[in-house]
Amino acid sequence: MSLPWAAKLELNLHGMEFVHPEILWALTALAIPIAVHLLHFRRFRKVAFSQVAFLNEVKRETKAMQQIRQWLILLLRLLGMAGIILAFAQPFFPPEDELGTGEDSVSGHAIAIYVDNSFSMQALGEDGQLLQSAQNKAAVVVEQFEPTDRFQIVTNDFSGRDQIFLTQDQAMERLVEIETSPVVRPVEAVMKRMAGQLEKEPLRKRVAYLFSDLQESTHRFEPESTAADTNARWHFIPEFASTAPNIWVDSIWFEEPLQLAGRPASLRIRVRHNAKQAVEGLPMHLNIQGERVAAGTFNLIPGLATDTALRFTHGLAGLQRGRIAIEDAPIQFDDDLYFGYEVRDEIRVLHITDDPNGKSAQAIARVFQSTDNLYRLSTSATWTPQQITQEHLVLVSGVASPSSGLIQTLATFIKQGGSVCYMPDRASSNTSFFEAMGAESKGSWVAASDRVAELQTNHPFFAGVFDEQPERLNLPTISALWQRKTTAREEVLASTLLGHPFFSRLAWGQGTAYFLATSPDPSCSNLTRHALWVPLLLRMAEQAKATPILWGVIGQTLPISITASPEDLESVQLMGPISDAQGTESDPMIAQNWLPEARFIQGRTSLQIGSLALDPGHYQIDFSKKPVATIGINQDRKESDHIAFSVASFQAQWAEWGWSHVDVLPTSAAGLTQVIDRLEKGTPLWFLFILLALIALFAESFLLRSWKRSS
Repeated sequence: MSLPWAAKLELNLHGMEFVHPEILWALTALAIPIAVHLLHFRRFRKVAFSQVAFLNEVKRETKAMQQIRQWLILLLRLLGMAGIILAFAQPFFPPEDELGTGEDSVSGHAIAIYVDNSFSMQALGEDGQLLQSAQNKAAVVVEQFEPTDRFQIVTNDFSGRDQIFLTQDQAMERLVEIETSPVVRPVEAVMKRMAGQLEKEPLRKRVAYLFSDLQESTHRFEPESTAADTNARWHFIPEFASTAPNIWVDSIWFEEPLQLAGRPASLRIRVRHNAKQAVEGLPMHLNIQGERVAAGTFNLIPGLATDTALRFTHGLAGLQRGRIAIEDAPIQFDDDLYFGYEVRDEIRVLHITDDPNGKSAQAIARVFQSTDNLYRLSTSATWTPQQITQEHLVLVSGVASPSSGLIQTLATFIKQGGSVCYMPDRASSNTSFFEAMGAESKGSWVAASDRVAELQTNHPFFAGVFDEQPERLNLPTISALWQRKTTAREEVLASTLLGHPFFSRLAWGQGTAYFLATSPDPSCSNLTRHALWVPLLLRMAEQAKATPILWGVIGQTLPISITASPEDLESVQLMGPISDAQGTESDPMIAQNWLPEARFIQGRTSLQIGSLALDPGHYQIDFSKKPVATIGINQDRKESDHIAFSVASFQAQWAEWGWSHVDVLPTSAAGLTQVIDRLEKGTPLWFLFILLALIALFAESFLLRSWKRSS
């Protein structure tokens, strides 16, 4: 329960201190007016009149009333003199955390100052650019302390310079050098870093000032948040941006999984925003290898993300550098999205079978040999994990007893984005492949006359196969098939007249598993002689392995993974950023290189880039000085939605936790000096005593004039 105001006032008066307590000896001078008044009280005497009738209407003043008036005048004069004396002694209330502490317990100050230099601080506020305003206020803070105090300047970069104390002059120079950075830090990480440095000065008064825009994305404290260091005072000084909406590119993906040279492509783009009103006709363009290949416009609907597409035609095969750009002011750090991908000139297909020269193998080979070298088919009874990793589509047929190693390798291949079509052998009842994919494994071979009766021609898998929707289809006939049930995750693309699944697909990890219910052997069906056989294989190959779009953000902790195996992990290099204005495709202009932390796991190389000081742009990954991939590095989109806490909502986060040593100080640079004086030196009270003296003297003058007129 809070104390009543009278009790609070009593406590505050008990804690009042004086800058010049020696002046309080002048209060003894109050005895002088007291003595004068005692010696000069007006004495009454009797006067004899011969006739007093004419004085009947005169108001008479008694001796007691005169004494009360004189004592009241004395009290007002004493208050006036005491107020002037106390004002010269400069009374003040010390800061709350210093009440009851000795002055000898600390020696000077240790001041930690955080300036948020993320790209969101490029926005404009009432005092201009937020970062510049924060630097100006931080300089005011430094100036308010003594040259013997020690200062720490912290930015989002978390450089080694943050971990040393500076002199006052060095701190001022460091503030001037601060520039915007793509690095984004949560406020808890910043406070932890500042506290770690302040702990090195236990004999100084520790205080921290944090200048930031209070964005919700980076300044939210979770219920399990660690309490701020209670040995220091934490002061947040907010910089509020204007309410202009912001638009940013959130994600991209290709409509077709595999990108082939000379083929048309459609790049899907998801745009997010925080606009409160609809906006139409915003421009967007796509650059590939530094040249604009597509342009368009998009519209915004409040509260909804916008999906759009840019269509273009792939050029020559090789590593590609892409950039999506939109025009959005005033916040522009997230208007570009850099990415990398690879265009291939062939699709690699591996056929694993016990009989590479059998009729089934020949039927598969004929399909891919008639496609003008777009497909490269390898047929073999032996395989290696490295070989499977390099393929796009793996066909498994005529394998009587697939080994556990093959099943596990294929499962990993699918999870990492590949495609596998399993066609069971009639001489085998092995269900290991179905079990590895999480599909229904119970089943058996059934010899029955059946035929394909239903084909899901509207499914995206068959897109482009038929010029128009056929009314009647001549579909394959079947004499033997593997009868089984399908799972809820499995899509049945073709089924038989008797209701059995004939051809289905199952998404698994990043790839796809296809199941054909019969063997391509002519003794099981006429599928290899049917017109459906060719588009079935070609569509699986065309949608075989998705082309990965490689892009990351500065400071990300998740690794970037590529399908490639270096001979030596120490030979892995990250080169960039690559300039589009200079250099050639075979020898681009590259600024510098890094040696990222690299690991090779199950046919993929993972690169950690979180600790690298990268700038936005395109980068090239080299294995033994050979380019293997191109990636895009972008600013973190965490601050794109620049919705900020209000002062009240920000404080409400820790109100229930009782963080009395943390507060928010919404003030301008001009008012910051007075705020710091109050925080560090206490609340001055001299002006209140001057006001008291003036009121007392005014009241005395008023009463004297009033009584004189009434006498």
